[in-house]
Amino acid sequence: MPIADIKHKLVQTTPRVSRIMLADHLAREAILQRYRQTTRATERTHWHIIYLKSQGRVVQEIADIMGYSAAWVRRLIRRYNEVGPDAFIVRQASGVPAEAEHLVADHARKSEELFEARLVQQSMLTSPVPDHPDLDIAVFMQTASELSGDYYDFHLCDDGTLTTAVGDATGHGAKAGVMVTATKTLFKALGHESDMLVLVRRLTQTLKNLNLRGLYMHLTICRYSDSRLHFVVAGMPPVLVYRAATGQVHDLVLKGMPLGSFPEFPYKQCTIEFAPGDTVLLMSDGFVELLDRDGTMLEPRRVLAIFKEVAHKNAADIIAHLRSAGTAWQNTRPLNDDVTFVVLKHKGRPQRPSTKKPAASTVLSGGS
Repeated sequence: MPIADIKHKLVQTTPRVSRIMLADHLAREAILQRYRQTTRATERTHWHIIYLKSQGRVVQEIADIMGYSAAWVRRLIRRYNEVGPDAFIVRQASGVPAEAEHLVADHARKSEELFEARLVQQSMLTSPVPDHPDLDIAVFMQTASELSGDYYDFHLCDDGTLTTAVGDATGHGAKAGVMVTATKTLFKALGHESDMLVLVRRLTQTLKNLNLRGLYMHLTICRYSDSRLHFVVAGMPPVLVYRAATGQVHDLVLKGMPLGSFPEFPYKQCTIEFAPGDTVLLMSDGFVELLDRDGTMLEPRRVLAIFKEVAHKNAADIIAHLRSAGTAWQNTRPLNDDVTFVVLKHKGRPQRPSTKKPAASTVLSGGS
């Protein structure tokens, strides 16, 4: 369903929901500084909530992260807006039992540890987008919990060969974060491997040897070299390919078990021509599985249609369109899974689209 139809549906069936905003009393960096400097458990919790709101998170998402009701979080934000950062803290009344104060302090300590772990992981996961003479590249990642289970990375060789990885660890939260960290470390060490099948076999065997107890990594590896793209896929959604010469989009389906599960699985490599103006979309399943207010999934056919609407534009515009479509589909429903996009577009001048009716698209498959 095109994004215009999605928005029309929402306007017809969904009442407007007011979204509470955060007053600009302090910059985000100053809010983070207040949070880190505060020593009392209750005050740390309050500042943690304000910091999460400063990141643009919705109230329900903050409530889910912190373990408080959405109504209480909303009241705290409104109090911050009305009375300012020096007076919004809700002080505990005298006579609070020591046991209760201990529980509050313990909850604040755990929240702080999780928050600090998120900052460390974000610093690791934020891979700089390489500057490539042939490719226009854009990325986007949004996490559904404090620790991300999604992953993307790049390895650029001196000869211009670019290897891109997009992954999705099984599960959510801290356990998925462990798998993401392990995969990123291995990719940094092995990304130079010239044989992609050897690279994947070494990744899956090492992850298996780590004995992470039921944790696996779904991964798409895409390598650009000499106007060709090479793919190996391990349990990820189809790669969407836009052909500038025809104006058509098809999905590239490659089957494979997630890494760390069956080291002897016979992964397959697929190679396609990548002509000027062509575009590929690599993504985790979080976008495909976005739920609307009624619990309806976005699904691959709608994702393909949304991508086709904008695939002729530059990479940044494509990402912006996908994000807008996802937000319209959710319609204030909290994010149910991490969402990651990587868009690669050939910078060269495309051929004029053919006026002939295109042949039926072919779904390529490999593996079993």
